[in-house]
Amino acid sequence: MASLVTIAIALSAAYVVLLVGLYLISRAIRREDKKGTLTGRAPSWVCWSARHMAGWHRVDWDRARPRTPVA
Repeated sequence: MASLVTIAIALSAAYVVLLVGLYLISRAIRREDKKGTLTGRAPSWVCWSARHMAGWHRVDWDRARPRTPVA
């Protein structure tokens, strides 16, 4: 019985970690959409992580500089 409780707690903790990660990524994507910063450097490490998860890291946006300033 104790092993079942341990497994249930571990699965619950993993589920919470997964949901928090998805929430942070969705907030970062929304932030970049609102600010329009996809042509330049990522404004935070969470935004950089969201780009990496979405596949934008292949273009290496973090080293590219925008040709026009972002307002």
